[in-house]
Amino acid sequence: MKPVIQKIVVAGVLINDNKVLIIQRAENDSFPGLWEIPSGGREPLEKTTEGVKREVKEETGLDVEVDSPVGVFDFTNEREDAIRDATQISFLVKPVGKLEVKLSNEHQAFAWVTKEELDNYNLSPETKQIILKAF
Repeated sequence: MKPVIQKIVVAGVLINDNKVLIIQRAENDSFPGLWEIPSGGREPLEKTTEGVKREVKEETGLDVEVDSPVGVFDFTNEREDAIRDATQISFLVKPVGKLEVKLSNEHQAFAWVTKEELDNYNLSPETKQIILKAF
C-alpha cells in the first residue's frame, strides 16, 4: 500500500475590477491544463497567511495582502509513490502594487475572468465554488 502524505494547501483568490485571476497548469505538471487559483503547500512552521502571500508571489509574480478566508475543501491526489491527502484553505487577497502577471514554470497561461465566464474554463468544482463564494 502506498504511503499517505497529509498536506495543507494555501490559496489566494485575487479579484480586481470584478474579474478573478486564474492560472493554467503546465502540460508536464500533475493535472495538466487544469485552471486554478494560485496555490501551494504551506511550509513547515510557516504562518498560513505568509504562505498565501509566498505562493501567489511564486506563481504569478504579484504581491498581495491577505484579506479574509473564503473556504476550505479536501482533495486527494494519487501519485506513483504516494497518495496525497490535502486540505486547501483559500483566502481573498488584494493586490499590492502593479498587476503585472509573471507566471512560474508550473503554469502556462493566465486569465482575468468574470463570474459569468468561469464555465468556459476547466476548473475543479471545488475551486469554482470557492471563486463564486469570493465574488
